[in-house]
Amino acid sequence: MKNSRVPGRLLIFALLLPRLLFGWLRRKPEPEQVRRILVLHQFLLGDALLATSLLAKLRQQYPTAEMVLACPPLHASLYANHPYGVTAMAWQPRDFASIRRLFALPRFDLVLLVGENRLGYLARALGGRWIVGFAGEQPAYKNWLVDEKVAYSTEPTAWADTAAELLPGPPPRPFDIADWPILGVVPVSLPARYAVLHVGASSASKCWAPANWQQLAHWLRQQQIGVVWSCGPGESALLDAIAIDSHDQVMAGNLDLPQLRAVLAGACVAVCPDTGVAHLAKTAGTPLVMLFGPGSAAIFGASRFFSRYPCIAVGPEWFPCRNDRSVHHRPVDWALRCDRRIGAEPGKCKQALCMAVIDVRDVIIAVEKLLEKA
Repeated sequence: MKNSRVPGRLLIFALLLPRLLFGWLRRKPEPEQVRRILVLHQFLLGDALLATSLLAKLRQQYPTAEMVLACPPLHASLYANHPYGVTAMAWQPRDFASIRRLFALPRFDLVLLVGENRLGYLARALGGRWIVGFAGEQPAYKNWLVDEKVAYSTEPTAWADTAAELLPGPPPRPFDIADWPILGVVPVSLPARYAVLHVGASSASKCWAPANWQQLAHWLRQQQIGVVWSCGPGESALLDAIAIDSHDQVMAGNLDLPQLRAVLAGACVAVCPDTGVAHLAKTAGTPLVMLFGPGSAAIFGASRFFSRYPCIAVGPEWFPCRNDRSVHHRPVDWALRCDRRIGAEPGKCKQALCMAVIDVRDVIIAVEKLLEKA
């Protein structure tokens, strides 16, 4: 049963049953009674980093509380220097030992589910005194054990700002790099002035054509800006399709997240598709150009929380097949996005035309704007 969810689920439900018997005794703690807080998620990197706003707001409202962030193992190293005083604890549903470590922790007064109410079952089994999540996750059974269901924003709002709305009260102050200092050490020598071009993405439907990356890189070299190519593990084929200059630096999935964040922090600009590394750049304070095809710039682009560091979205504001009105398995009327994967099968996208229409000249104009402000 290695790498199976079954052992973890059995443990969760065994400890959940007695908690449910006394569920009628639950009562929201007063602010002064909140001494231990758990933020619980299994998000991909980008969604998780945008929810940094919630950590900031929690620290504002509970300045002395102990705060634990239970997150996927890949993310945990980013929090080694305890931004906002948070302690990261790695866990995943298929790792029974990591679930046992969660149960070994003292009871939490407040548990916040960052978009994933299905984790309410784990939160209740852990003995969380009060569980908060966004309302409306589908299917409905995922919401059954959430004590306080917060309505999702009814107007176009960036996820980085929406995440903080799990708590009532004024929004957190905008992110500052001083709140999350750079921890990683760059393992190679980099040019004095360079741009990071990250070509990988969580889905092939978000990838930009190799010829476009080549034109952008050529223009950067003409401006005397070094080019640093980046992609994730297993994505080196994307770089193989690009004519990379011998003077360029290539980082093909060989950096851990703190190191990549350090590389991004030193860049004069980064250009990325709508993917996790783009949002990592936001936490590094990097001037950023994001390429939006199937994704929504309104949700995943610029935000109030990251407003101190510029982010320019490039891509069509509207596209006919971008018609999915949901966010994190919740119906959201104003959201227009697309989650189709590339493929010839019914229901899939044969070709990401929404990325194909992104003109390299528009990207260069956006990069110029950011360089002028630097």
